[in-house]
Amino acid sequence: MKRWVRTMMIVFLGLAAATAGAAETPIDGARLLVLCYHDVPKEVELDKYGVDQEAFVQQIEYLRTHGYAFVSAADVIEAQKGVKELPAKAVLLTFDDAYATFAEFVLPVLKLYGIPCVLGVVTSWIDEPPPGLPGPLMSWEQLKEAAGSGLVEISSHSDKLHQAVIYNPYGNTSWAAVSRIYDPETQTYETAEAFRQRVAGDIKKSLDILKTKLGVDARLLVWPYGQYNAVGLAAAREAGIELTFELDAEIARLSDTQPLTRVMLSDNPSVQDFIRDLKRDFVLKDRQRVVHLDLDLIYDEDPQQRERNLDALIERLYAMKPSTVYLQAFCDEKGTGNIESVYFPNDVLPMKADFFNRAVNQLAIRGISVYAWMPMLSIVLPDAQETQALRVREWGKDGVRVSGAAYQRLSPFSREAVAKIRALYEAMAVNARISGVVFLDDGYLNDFEDFHPDAMREYAAISGSDRTAYPDLDEAAKTAWVQRKTQALDSLAEELSCAVRRHRPHAKFARTLYAETVLDPRSQEWLSQEYERSLCLYDYVVLMAYPRMEKAWSPEKWLKKLVARAREYPDGLAKTVFKLQSYDWARKKWIPDKTLLRWMRVLVAAGARHIGYYPDDCLADKPQAKAVRLMMSLEDFPFRRGSEAGNEGLYR
Repeated sequence: MKRWVRTMMIVFLGLAAATAGAAETPIDGARLLVLCYHDVPKEVELDKYGVDQEAFVQQIEYLRTHGYAFVSAADVIEAQKGVKELPAKAVLLTFDDAYATFAEFVLPVLKLYGIPCVLGVVTSWIDEPPPGLPGPLMSWEQLKEAAGSGLVEISSHSDKLHQAVIYNPYGNTSWAAVSRIYDPETQTYETAEAFRQRVAGDIKKSLDILKTKLGVDARLLVWPYGQYNAVGLAAAREAGIELTFELDAEIARLSDTQPLTRVMLSDNPSVQDFIRDLKRDFVLKDRQRVVHLDLDLIYDEDPQQRERNLDALIERLYAMKPSTVYLQAFCDEKGTGNIESVYFPNDVLPMKADFFNRAVNQLAIRGISVYAWMPMLSIVLPDAQETQALRVREWGKDGVRVSGAAYQRLSPFSREAVAKIRALYEAMAVNARISGVVFLDDGYLNDFEDFHPDAMREYAAISGSDRTAYPDLDEAAKTAWVQRKTQALDSLAEELSCAVRRHRPHAKFARTLYAETVLDPRSQEWLSQEYERSLCLYDYVVLMAYPRMEKAWSPEKWLKKLVARAREYPDGLAKTVFKLQSYDWARKKWIPDKTLLRWMRVLVAAGARHIGYYPDDCLADKPQAKAVRLMMSLEDFPFRRGSEAGNEGLYR
């Protein structure tokens, strides 16, 4: 053992011991902390994901002296199988890309204390390192020595999936492991089967190379950039992979079907920052500032004007610094809310233009989280007869008929309708690198809906007869039917969420509800929406906090009341986005900037954690960016000025 390594460990032992009185959140046997390191040089220069040697030793010493137990990948696999339990405060160390500093510095440190780890190898990089890496990589000889140390389990980090590929007609690039390649020459997207074969073939090739070069039967896979989907998971299982890893800022939970989440060390954290993050489970306090956008406003038949409009939007949002954008994925130029076409390729509705992907990409690479704004029910299929057959029915004076409501919704009780909507959502998720989905406010059924033929069997079971009119039901039957309709809408949303998660496993889901669901419990009968239930089922609930639309006599008092009512529910404030109206549709004019800003302050002062507004017009600067930025920006005050966000780190 090199004397200088041992000396460094002794010096930093004292530093770790000095913080021995600090308290951390306990990690039980069902969870473990998985840390992700990259290059560990003596000094870090211009490498976002590098951790210097001094900081690395301090972090290891802190964990050692505060009761954390270092475990191996084998321990984790056995725990997943139920063969053994992990110790409390278990920690697994992983190192990506196989930098030379692992052999030169990290492995001697790990040998000193007998600490096991996982080393992820991009097999195509060892002989041909790509340009731009922050440091040299290990040789096959060094990798073989590490594999034989008894402490290092070699993992595939793919062969050639650790790169970006073109994934839309605009030449934008995205992660190879989860993106269908777009061919500019043929102007076509990679088929589902071709994508599956490419991913499966790459995984198999990397495993074969590791076997040939190192004599290792690798059973682990580190997803490049932490990105994966259901297709990749299936391919990994077929290849014999027992454990895969992703990236996410949270403690991992054992699962035999999902990758383990890893906390990636970035920005070369000091030991003080490391301890701070450790105490809060590495989870940052969530606070959303949401701008809700119509893509119809940006789209133009002229491609050059379309790009100028998109540039104007990006410039506006980059200056404003919101956390999240809810972006329209459908076309609704008539403003009816009945969707006849969309902005992405699919087999359900006509495509207005392949533009949603482009807009999402340009926002995402600048660090803005983008949720696809999608209809739940109000889609108008190309076949008019098919649409009529699948639409929601209402009980009127003359019996059951197609609902006359403004939203021309398909029935959530119809499996054929659900299949159509699900296919639309899956196509959207395949096409765009979204962070989540926000459901349109069309996800409701009023008290005289839904009497679609596919719903009548369930209605008859509750009412006693499919001929019994809804007004004639007793209160118990009415309550049971309202609950069943509420459940049908939530079941639809869950099915749509599953379709999205197949391709975007990290996606979050927000359900739009009317304010009455919070203010008046009777509203469930009128809307088939329940606020408390939605808080449990969705990542977020978006309340339409529209004082003018609700004709509130005192908007400020009405908003305070809305927040106060939400506070009464568990997670009410933690999971509710209060979305204000920036436009008065009744008077057909914009809400004054000072008024909108005052409403935002009222919400935050009352305790709202997440706020947003709709609509936004970047071309007319409505609302004025300089005004609302005071409440919409997540930057610290005074506002920081730095280089453009969005450098995703190609070599993570």
